[in-house]
Amino acid sequence: MLQRLLAEFVERRGVHRATMIDDRGCLLASVGSKGHLPQTENVVHLASASLDAAHGLGLGDLHEVWFEGETTSLIDILTPYRILMLDGTNGRVARWRHTVDQMRKQLATTPEL
Repeated sequence: MLQRLLAEFVERRGVHRATMIDDRGCLLASVGSKGHLPQTENVVHLASASLDAAHGLGLGDLHEVWFEGETTSLIDILTPYRILMLDGTNGRVARWRHTVDQMRKQLATTPEL
């Protein structure tokens, strides 16, 4: 079921891979190009660095991180135990985020296999 939900993101313009990990960095599910392993270490590193920066600056809780360059990535902290990362190119981050918001409850509660 989680794979099916993540497949919805890959249908969005610019999204090449959707990956969900837990708070320990363990892969829960991933959908994207065949032959490419998801970079779970990158998700954990980026989320940890962003969380440290937010707390260090007194900005409060971290809910999402996104960045654009040659590639575009969006990291969303669905729950304290589930992290979603969308990777792609020429992405429209606002549309990606809107889709995350629409599917947030399902993504946060769907059991892992």
